[in-house]
Amino acid sequence: MTIRKRKLREIGHSVVATLPRELLESIKAKKIDTVYVDKAQLKEILVKKEEKDEQQKGLEMIMAKSVQKHDELYKSLVTK
Repeated sequence: MTIRKRKLREIGHSVVATLPRELLESIKAKKIDTVYVDKAQLKEILVKKEEKDEQQKGLEMIMAKSVQKHDELYKSLVTK
């Protein structure tokens, strides 16, 4: 399973996050079932999305372009 971004929503006095259907199907759970959550393990896997500043975005763009140029060079060498 891949990492997915989920939006938190407030419903009444609770905050909820959606779960992927395939996850529920893998544990044979239906939307009307009750599931148990291990708070310690859940806390370890949840990560808050942090906004990046312009310098970080610029650095990531430069790195992505460098990787793309490397890939193009490598592919050209392999086909020769």
